[in-house]
Amino acid sequence: SMTYKSGNISKLEYTKYLAASLAYLVVDQGDSAGVGVFDGKLQYYIAPKSNMRVLHDISSELEKVQPQPRTNVGAVLHDFAHRMNRRGFVMLFSDLFDNTEEFIQGLSHLRFGGHNVVLFHTMDPYEIEFPLNGMWKFMGLEGEGEVITQPARVRANYLQELEKFVDGIRLACAKAQVDYVLVNT
Repeated sequence: SMTYKSGNISKLEYTKYLAASLAYLVVDQGDSAGVGVFDGKLQYYIAPKSNMRVLHDISSELEKVQPQPRTNVGAVLHDFAHRMNRRGFVMLFSDLFDNTEEFIQGLSHLRFGGHNVVLFHTMDPYEIEFPLNGMWKFMGLEGEGEVITQPARVRANYLQELEKFVDGIRLACAKAQVDYVLVNT
């Protein structure tokens, strides 16, 4: 689902740029930055360092990231929480098309470990506004199949469900003391 794009840049590419930019800002101010790349499991991990060389390593790993059909963010967050031996900031980038309950448990595990957590919920403008007209075939990018419909007929229900979903994530983040940022690509 991170490969989706309505314009020139996919959610995945936008997220890579955002993560690399934040890593640069962190290192530039003298703090340490690292990265963990995951799909169904943690694939790559670069331990936090404060030298500029780590930015090359982070950028190289981010360039290699290829989308996978299914992720299990919750399990990866538990693994990641065990791997981090010092308290720090964890910035997570996801479109959150996953098991929400497991995901929130993983965030809570990171918070329980003393980490400050920021969730960057990455969405495409078409996912947020749903401005489509005519007849469309929607293909599930996470293996759900396809649906043919007229978006104008389902727009109100879609936007209502999206609002409930985002509000639920915001509430769960607030309860877990996780900062939530909606990122519109």
